[in-house]
Amino acid sequence: MFKHLNLKAFGLIVTLALALVLSACGQDDSSAQTEGTSIGEKEIDIPYIATDNSAARSLVMAEVLKKAGYDVTTTPVTASGPMYASVSEDENAFHASGIFPSTDKAYYNQFKDDLTLYDQHHLIENVQVGLAVPKYVSDIDSIADLKDDNDFGKAVNHQIEGTDKRNGVMKETKNAIGEDDLKDYKLNSSSDQDQFKAIQQAHQQQKPILFTAMKPHWLHEETDYKMLKDPDKIYGDTNQHIDLVFNQNFKDRHPAAYTITTRMADDWSQSDEKDLAKKIFVDRKNPEQVAKDYVDDHDHKVDEWLKDIES
Repeated sequence: MFKHLNLKAFGLIVTLALALVLSACGQDDSSAQTEGTSIGEKEIDIPYIATDNSAARSLVMAEVLKKAGYDVTTTPVTASGPMYASVSEDENAFHASGIFPSTDKAYYNQFKDDLTLYDQHHLIENVQVGLAVPKYVSDIDSIADLKDDNDFGKAVNHQIEGTDKRNGVMKETKNAIGEDDLKDYKLNSSSDQDQFKAIQQAHQQQKPILFTAMKPHWLHEETDYKMLKDPDKIYGDTNQHIDLVFNQNFKDRHPAAYTITTRMADDWSQSDEKDLAKKIFVDRKNPEQVAKDYVDDHDHKVDEWLKDIES
């Protein structure tokens, strides 16, 4: 009887031991499946246009990446051309300002061998790019109206107030100057700041002005301009979108950062960006502090963006 019980006990011990081994193996498999995405290289560079809404989203991304453990450098640039060139040359870089499918197409094609576009989800939908006038200019609603309205042409000296000539919208406008509806017009290149000042001054004085523009944009919220209809598709698609543009080696060098930023693209709030841009450009608050405050106030979003990331 004693021996019989020992054998039963021994069998039970063996069975339990085997179950523990199998359980441990299963746990190992499970942990391997849920293992976090690795940080990779820690240095990251984010060039961004410091004068438009992209500053808000770029600086928030920088703060989230810092929370994940990255060393992030944000660099303001004056135009999209230098921004694309910078990302193409730097394996640690990306930008959050790609306007597609039309506005930035030329720059993307120029550097595409060294770039990767993330467009599964767009950071910003329904973007309009082209020419604009203040809403109080009641008789101009389309680029086609410019051809026959000589009074308006004289009032603005047949001049389009532009920005930095290295912006995509400037390249598109330059290609159309002197032809069809814009045959009598000339394009004035300047800086974003100078253009904004001219628009704001015209708005304050209720004077006519014609300028290159995009929506959404913080300046639209302040001056309430209207985008002109573009029947000849000078500026391509009516509704464009804004996407992330990475150096082609970025994902391999920074797997977690790629995961985080693409998650943010999938989940980014245009309404939040509007509020952030207002604080930065209209209320003139410190941009970096605005981004930090946003990250601190949106723990639930940040936790989702950083889920399963190895820090």
